[in-house]
Amino acid sequence: MRPLAICLLTCFASTGLARTARADERPLQAHIVSRATGSDRPADESPKRERADVGVTLYAVLVTEDHGHRRYYSDAGRIRLRGKTRVARPLKEAPPVLFTWYQVEPTVDELSNTARGHFHVERIDYEEVFVPGWIWQSTVAANVHPTLTPDRGHGLGTMRYKLVAHTLAGALATPGADGPRPRGGGLSAAVHRVSLRRDDSFLGYLTEMFGQPYIWASTGKQADALEGSDCADLMVYGWRRAGHRVAYTWTGALPKITRLLGKGQRGPDGVYRDSRGRPLPFTRPGDLILFPRHVGALVADRGQKGVLDDADILMHTLFASPTEQPLADTGYADRPLEVRRWRF
Repeated sequence: MRPLAICLLTCFASTGLARTARADERPLQAHIVSRATGSDRPADESPKRERADVGVTLYAVLVTEDHGHRRYYSDAGRIRLRGKTRVARPLKEAPPVLFTWYQVEPTVDELSNTARGHFHVERIDYEEVFVPGWIWQSTVAANVHPTLTPDRGHGLGTMRYKLVAHTLAGALATPGADGPRPRGGGLSAAVHRVSLRRDDSFLGYLTEMFGQPYIWASTGKQADALEGSDCADLMVYGWRRAGHRVAYTWTGALPKITRLLGKGQRGPDGVYRDSRGRPLPFTRPGDLILFPRHVGALVADRGQKGVLDDADILMHTLFASPTEQPLADTGYADRPLEVRRWRF
């Protein structure tokens, strides 16, 4: 344990704010549980995906053992661990404990599953970032702002967390960046995960992927685990989250599961026109813009109203974590495009 933690714990114990631990009560485990903010459901260890206006609250849990009997301490009240629901004792009744929290973040904004000249699932590097404002806190509001990569989500996206419980007997930690890895590039599912989305629409579900790296030639499993995606897998992820049964695929196969609304190319004035020179209409948010080997989703009509032009906003991922930006800034503005809509 770090000297600062020992000092703080000693001071904390001496104030009388914490009860004196029984001689044989031994700190055993630390856990993170969570639930939608304001919910009366038991807080548990499962990944959370909630709207940002609802939010998610994280709770620390300290498990102790006394003569073979386990005690559970948490300010969550009702908690669910390992399939069992319990009423936890308040942490003020626990042996002295100091909590420190960490965001477990990807260290890169993009990577490739073909970087070695053949397809493989590339390992994603993560780092544990200490959250100073959460020190000693047993209850915190989940924050998904990345610190190691650009924050393009503005409060939307996915974050993972680690908790360390510093006790007089030693430190207990939940799984983090240095834990065992499953087959694949991401972290163990035991690392606590929270996703905050804009709303319950197709576009809203896409925002759950904010903060995760662009992965060239990603797999569907990586997208489902919110580890990252390529452009096509991002679109399919959102459509699957919206309740539709569709397989992950690449841009070249998207025409099979979408219908064509129009196609054209950008003119000197920034407006996209068809082969007869007629402006393409801005159809509606959520329609797909399919370029040769790239795809994104329309978000907002920001240029000439009712007309598709390069000022309109596209949500996509391309050699960087997902973002929303004008078509002019995507790197594909000069390419021919198709406007498409999901068939179902």
